[in-house]
Amino acid sequence: MSETFNTSDELRRMILEGQISEDALQAITGIQPERIRLFLDGANPPRPGLTSETPALSNDESRRLAVFAAQLVEGLQIGDDERLKATLESLTIDCRLTVRNIAQLTGLNVDDLESALRDPRTVPIDTRYQLASRGSYLINAVNAARSR
Repeated sequence: MSETFNTSDELRRMILEGQISEDALQAITGIQPERIRLFLDGANPPRPGLTSETPALSNDESRRLAVFAAQLVEGLQIGDDERLKATLESLTIDCRLTVRNIAQLTGLNVDDLESALRDPRTVPIDTRYQLASRGSYLINAVNAARSR
């Protein structure tokens, strides 16, 4: 049996467990605090068909919160080696940076990057840490450039 992911339930649970706060949700998403509160309280849930009620969140806001919550709930279950490989794949495939570009930007060795793309476990742990932290920085730089 498949369970439906309920964004407001998951976010309320994370807030109650101290994993995130409403202030953090507002800062991260840019959604006004009162709209987040309405959403978390379950006011004006989306209903199929035509309705005269204004939903607590726009479609875009609702989608962004759902993706964010799903990434927090499910994404952290991914192992560190898989996450490192995905980060490097994102930089090479989505961002179209070459391995040489990444090596030049991060000051890391091309051979280490190529090995990590094949199988991160073949790279020494200290090098994996550098690849992960510098790769993460590049992803943040890309995301900042995309959102402005």
